[in-house]
Amino acid sequence: MSAASDILQELLAAMPDSYQKTIGFPTYDLLAAAALRMEGTDAELEAAKAKLDPENLTGDELDRYIFPRTGLERRQATFAHGVVHVTGTGTVSEGDLFESGGGVQFYATQAVQITGEGDVPVTCRQDGAAGNLPAHSVTQMPVTIAGISACDNPAPMTGGYDEEDDAAYYERHLLKVRTPPTSGNIYQYQSWALEVAGVGRVKVFPLGHGDNTVDVVLVDSTGQPAAEELVKSVQDYIDPDSTGEGYGQAPIGARCYVSAATGKAVAVSCTVSKLNTGDEDGTVTAAVKAAIAAYLAEIAFEQDFVSYGQIAAAILSAEGVLDFENLAVNGGTANVAIGERECAVLGEVAVTYA
Repeated sequence: MSAASDILQELLAAMPDSYQKTIGFPTYDLLAAAALRMEGTDAELEAAKAKLDPENLTGDELDRYIFPRTGLERRQATFAHGVVHVTGTGTVSEGDLFESGGGVQFYATQAVQITGEGDVPVTCRQDGAAGNLPAHSVTQMPVTIAGISACDNPAPMTGGYDEEDDAAYYERHLLKVRTPPTSGNIYQYQSWALEVAGVGRVKVFPLGHGDNTVDVVLVDSTGQPAAEELVKSVQDYIDPDSTGEGYGQAPIGARCYVSAATGKAVAVSCTVSKLNTGDEDGTVTAAVKAAIAAYLAEIAFEQDFVSYGQIAAAILSAEGVLDFENLAVNGGTANVAIGERECAVLGEVAVTYA
């Protein structure tokens, strides 16, 4: 960024010497005022130029670039939901709160009269994946509910997906531009599936169930096999009940069958040398698991094998790892093949320490 003094010197140098250019004379004073106002404009111009490249856009600016060109909207966050089993005799009113030990709150979506025990449908107050909690984690009531003594969720809370981030939104935009969906082609089905919140990647198999059929296979936005609820959402959007009657996006006569990718477990074992001997084994093991899981999510539907070498790289990248030895992936030292309708998921990870 040019300073005002530098700009002033350039302006003075451009003026003919027939003008008096010393301090206090009109030429100097006028140019000094202009230089002060121009300070920083070169940085602003560079920032504006950078935004001509859509890869540099974020947030609302990216939305305003993509939507007018392709009609694609950023997928919004969704709210996790499920059922809380309560004990007692009383009325759970719509809006009554239940809470996890970590402070994630759920509200009752309808009033339920409880006699002894019963189930209450609930939805998370916080959008996104934060509400996806395991079974038996929603066990508190932040505000007393008269007559209700206990609560618990017997099954996981599911269905919460984060808002589509800039990278995923722009990737979907490029996919639509580079592979135009039209007239029920493969890219059309791919585009339809990706419009549903929570879908990460899609594979389309023409004639998967015979003539006039299309199979659509999904992984979610975390690179895992799509949950049953997500599969149903995509099915209902494209072709409800696979009837081919045209009540979804698919044309009349085209039966679409939506399914989740089959998870292929990838087991990993190794012996790790810790960077700091004082680190807890459990903490380092958790970091190793997270690094491997991130790699597997990255290659979901993008690569037909799990790389032994990339698993090694993931372990080395994990916080707290200095080195490792005796690495085995699914019991061997070779790449692991992944079927066309499969995605790799993290299996057992056995880490010992040198």
